[in-house]
Amino acid sequence: MLSLVLAGCFFVVDEDSFPDQYASLQCSRDMECSRGYFEAQFDADMEECTDHYLDVLDALDGECTFDDDEARDCLEKVQAATCGDLQEDYPQDCAKVYACGGFDWSF
Repeated sequence: MLSLVLAGCFFVVDEDSFPDQYASLQCSRDMECSRGYFEAQFDADMEECTDHYLDVLDALDGECTFDDDEARDCLEKVQAATCGDLQEDYPQDCAKVYACGGFDWSF
């Protein structure tokens, strides 16, 4: 699955597949763009990182409405963004994936 995400091939993005795709992609970008954070926060362990993001997204289960178009846009923009873009202006599409009050995408 990770290879599909890294290649930018988001064939199926739905409520079931998004958490795994997002967690894998975000951890890859953390490792690439924020190496110190990745090492300090997750002991440079990809599985620990993906588990973290999956736990955050799992907390939304049943409390929010999922938008598959915004999810696809989020993944595509996180994939395409430069490291500077991600640090300065995280793709706003990601904040629209789950419609629920007060969710903060700053993990």
